[in-house]
Amino acid sequence: MTSDKQLRANRSNGKKGKGPVSEKGKVTSSFNALKHGILSNQLFIFTGGDITDYESFSDFMECFFKEMQPVGMMETLLVDRLFATFWRLRRLHIAETGFIQKQVEPHSVERVIENIAAQGVARKDVENGFFRQMRTSTGCSHLAVSWQTVADSIQEKGLPLSVGMTRLLDEEFGGNSGFWKAANVSIYNWIVQNKGGAKPMNAEEEKRFNEIALDYAKQLSEMFKMLSDVLAIHEEETSKADVQSKMIPSPAELDKIQRYDAHLQRVLLQTLHELQRMQAARLGKPAPMAAALDVTLNSENGFVS
Repeated sequence: MTSDKQLRANRSNGKKGKGPVSEKGKVTSSFNALKHGILSNQLFIFTGGDITDYESFSDFMECFFKEMQPVGMMETLLVDRLFATFWRLRRLHIAETGFIQKQVEPHSVERVIENIAAQGVARKDVENGFFRQMRTSTGCSHLAVSWQTVADSIQEKGLPLSVGMTRLLDEEFGGNSGFWKAANVSIYNWIVQNKGGAKPMNAEEEKRFNEIALDYAKQLSEMFKMLSDVLAIHEEETSKADVQSKMIPSPAELDKIQRYDAHLQRVLLQTLHELQRMQAARLGKPAPMAAALDVTLNSENGFVS
């Protein structure tokens, strides 16, 4: 009979060893229970994901062997090779998806950065910056906000605009661009600032200049807002088309995928035919015809094998 002291020692020792603790250790130890997989037990690659990834692998293997019903070592090896080929084809498709995602996922971020960069360059281009801003939704949105700011300033304080606002009006908002409504606001601002210039203006004329300038500023803000919305739709459609054009891997990656896929398909057909031949011989049935003829042509000497 086991003494109390021995029981306590057994319990203490039992607490010390609980098997593998890490996810990788659990995956590694789970291979011990495989009934098959002489070749494919090295096929599963642990990538740090959920341990259920291996459970899916193991379940698929068990179902595969039950479906193929191999008898004897040679048939088991052939079924194992078939399973390994199927799994590699699955992994190839995952790799293809990864190649495409690598091209597509940075796309939206790059588009935003390109728009911001283009807007920054346009604002520094005193001569052509106004029209360069008009080419993008980001630029038009900036102009819409800018002209609304001009309108608010005129409505609250009237003309002339502040020195800083006047400089922005002329250099960035289109005052010196020849765009007539923007140019007219700049002209009215100059007239009021200089009290009419060579021909002094009266209070009624100053009021009229303020009203026209305010109306033009509001119209420009609305126009650029509408243009921004239209361009945003166009840019979204262009972006979608660009993404769709990236939905195949690059030529170099595609070539590797196609070569590996062709190799796996050949292995699959050859192994399947050999398995069917062996099973037919075991069951006393005629051997099936080959599903495909594998031909290799040497382009240098025309040799066919």
